[in-house]
Formats: sequence, structure tokens, C-alpha cells
Amino acid sequence: MLDKIQTKIDGLANGKKLILGAGIKDDEMQKVISLCEDLESKGVIKLNKIQKSSSAPGLVQSIIIEKV
Repeated sequence: MLDKIQTKIDGLANGKKLILGAGIKDDEMQKVISLCEDLESKGVIKLNKIQKSSSAPGLVQSIIIEKV
């Protein structure tokens, strides 16, 4: 799963946004968040928004990232 997401991020043009969330299991989402935070610290992407779940506080429903 992380390889697919990394490939999608690498293929994004600068300034384009990507929404991650649909089809990602809760346990995988934490790994995705860690990957995105790592890429943000390296200056590859910018985390625009992290949407938390309204039904289960603490769980992330989706992430919007932007390639920089």
C-alpha cells in the first residue's frame, strides 16, 4: 500500500493535490500519515489538511497533500 502511495506522490506535478483516504484501512492510515510527515520534512510535499473522523475521534479519515 505504501509503495502505491509513494508512486502516486512521485508522479504528481508540482502544485497538484492528492486526496488520500478512500480504501485505506485504519491501521494502514497511521503508516500513510508517517510517510507523508517524512516527505513533508524533506520538502517533497505539503500536508494541506488532515480530516479526522467524526464518528471515531482520533482516527484520520483522509489527508490532502500538495506536491511542492
